[in-house]
Amino acid sequence: MRPMPVQRECILIVLVAGIGDLILASKGIRAIRNGYPEAEIHLLTSTDAAPLARHYPYVDRVWPFPIRELRGDKAYALAMLGLIRRLRHFRFRAAVNLYSVESVAGALKMGLLFQAIRARHRAGHDQHGFGLFLTERIARGTFADCHFAEAILKVAVAAGGVPDDAGVDVFWDRAVECRWEGFFSDLPQGSGNPIVGINPGSDQLLKRWDPGRYSRVADRLIESEGARIILLGGPSETGVAGAVERGMRYPVVNLSGKLSLDDLVYVISRLNLLVTNDSGPMHIGAAAGTPLVALFGPTLPGQFGPCAPPAGSRLIWREIDCRPCPQGGCPQPRCMDMITAEEVLEGCRSLLETRPHRKEIITVRGHS
Repeated sequence: MRPMPVQRECILIVLVAGIGDLILASKGIRAIRNGYPEAEIHLLTSTDAAPLARHYPYVDRVWPFPIRELRGDKAYALAMLGLIRRLRHFRFRAAVNLYSVESVAGALKMGLLFQAIRARHRAGHDQHGFGLFLTERIARGTFADCHFAEAILKVAVAAGGVPDDAGVDVFWDRAVECRWEGFFSDLPQGSGNPIVGINPGSDQLLKRWDPGRYSRVADRLIESEGARIILLGGPSETGVAGAVERGMRYPVVNLSGKLSLDDLVYVISRLNLLVTNDSGPMHIGAAAGTPLVALFGPTLPGQFGPCAPPAGSRLIWREIDCRPCPQGGCPQPRCMDMITAEEVLEGCRSLLETRPHRKEIITVRGHS
């Protein structure tokens, strides 16, 4: 009789959040892998972040969770129930929710998920009653007292993770590099021709800087630095990218709405500079080692800023008395309006003067 195969114990990481949050959580996810080197690591994340998560080498299986789709179509509830039934079959040794709990409703939903999965050990943020469903509780003030990436890492360590000294990660499918080889070979990258990406969108309107100011910055970079400008953005951001293009005096390459997530990550990794609002592409740029100028309005840069070295980034924001903003609506969004084109341009020039060696970064970060 053949011996029965030894089943690996399974660990479930829950991170039902966006692309930028996934990147900020990469240190915590990697810590879980370090703490459970022989385990099968499962990641439950949003359908937006799932394509990117599948390239992380320390995750064995990714489960897309249609949380955003459910808000628009309740029919997705049946798909969620089916997903939970499949997860129960793995008899997880531990489940950990790496994200903060922001409301009583959110705590209840996450608690019911954890109850349904029936993991032996359950760890997460003890906020709004979620602690009632947990065996390992992380203090409720954790996410308010430090940077979001460090708070997530604390949750991972409490769940048995082992941290390392590396930073955040991002990876892409190497197949996309062949698609873009001709594109970048047609854009000279000599000392006088930096490739600058502009990301004028964001998932929240209050985080978006005026498109006309982006147009002025782009024109000035072309005039003074000989820059080649690439406009970035997802399918829902073609309007704001188009407004930037129409406001410019010089031609640009507008890639908004034309890129897969893998394409976007690789293109950002090839830039000499990324100018961006607080957004997922901002965190992609930081993880890929791309120098970036990041504009902040309603959120706190010290809590949600990019995990990038100070020498390779410029964070532009103004002290105002209403930050952090609940972002439910604002009659007078001063936080972004107070940022001038001149200070953004100054940040761009200061980074372009000392450009890093891009080829080394590309080799290290690519992953298939």
